[in-house]
Amino acid sequence: MKRILIVGGGAAGLAAAISAAKTARGAQVVVLEGQDRLGKKILATGNGRCNLGNQHILPAHYETRCPDRLRMLLKSMPAEATPRFFEQCGLLCTPDEEGRLYPYCRQASMVLDVLLLALRQAGADVETGARVTELTMKDGVFTAVAANGMRWRGDAVILAAGGKAAAKQEGYALAKAFGHHMAPLYPCLVPLRCAHPALKGLKGIRAHCGVSIERSGRRMSEVGELQFTEYGISGIPAMQLSRGLGSLQAEEHICARIDFFPEWDLRQVHEMLCARIRTRAGETLETVFLGLVHKRLLYAVLKSLSAAPLSRPAAALQDEELRALATALKDWPMEVTGTLSWEHAQVTGGGVVLDEVDDCLQSRLQPGLYLAGEMLDVAGMCGGYNLHWAWCSGILAGTAAARRETK
Repeated sequence: MKRILIVGGGAAGLAAAISAAKTARGAQVVVLEGQDRLGKKILATGNGRCNLGNQHILPAHYETRCPDRLRMLLKSMPAEATPRFFEQCGLLCTPDEEGRLYPYCRQASMVLDVLLLALRQAGADVETGARVTELTMKDGVFTAVAANGMRWRGDAVILAAGGKAAAKQEGYALAKAFGHHMAPLYPCLVPLRCAHPALKGLKGIRAHCGVSIERSGRRMSEVGELQFTEYGISGIPAMQLSRGLGSLQAEEHICARIDFFPEWDLRQVHEMLCARIRTRAGETLETVFLGLVHKRLLYAVLKSLSAAPLSRPAAALQDEELRALATALKDWPMEVTGTLSWEHAQVTGGGVVLDEVDDCLQSRLQPGLYLAGEMLDVAGMCGGYNLHWAWCSGILAGTAAARRETK
């Protein structure tokens, strides 16, 4: 009887186990999960609604050290693979207007329920509280050893232990034991820490903004609702940009540039400000510019230009000050000093380099060993891209492990 061990019971591990058990009927498929239950992280995704995929899967939506390798792998993971897998499990899925895929019922708990049912129906076994700390291979047989001393033997192993952000099992150490190399790990999809004297006064403000960073000659830009906090900036745009920071070095100086009018160019903003001054010259800056951006944001920008206070007569604003204000509203700099800690990260950046797995995600260094999900150096944008990678990499690895010939 073929024996397949799946280390990790998150999204990738569950997809791998279901696919392996369905492909190799009669095989012994065992999921080894270190926590007390399967799929805990799934329940928290999409604010409890579980954004489980996206209709627009492209290499540009992911960060990796091996972009060419990722491009090849994604060809076997089309956007329709995720809803097809869940429909086979009995879950009805539907996209929203931006292409994000959700369960029709909008319940993350339902996603986990159908996965657990599919797992039982496929005949896979589950061991919880089984935190695998050692994995060896001898004479064609793998042995997994848990922290509590329990042992399991298998003809193939799928490492789907999740990333550092999930705080699960020691999956990376298990991969390293077989000679695998790691792209440095970093917290991803996480708020940014910034240094700016205005931040404390901006705490709690939300604004529709464009924001960009430049690092090593590469510029990344996002548009959406930005949230200002006492430590920096949050919201989807900031979290998206965290993917491009990697392991930020202490000597690096990276600046986030905030655009309060992302749909307007600089000339349009300047002309709009000039028109307000012309028609309302007798008023103060506060009333002339009322209705443009949040009052506290406007004050912070003016103060950074030494053009405050808001009680200043609008007619006193010099032409060069008006141009500087237009520029600042389109390009307000804020130094990025890092990100929040792993506890706040949704995803792990970095991981086992993609060049060390084949087209079926089997290790090139150890036959019979497969890797899936956040074990690999693939970090997607917000919007269902990371769960798409988890499901599809799990399906690919599980199916390949089930079809692998054993001695």
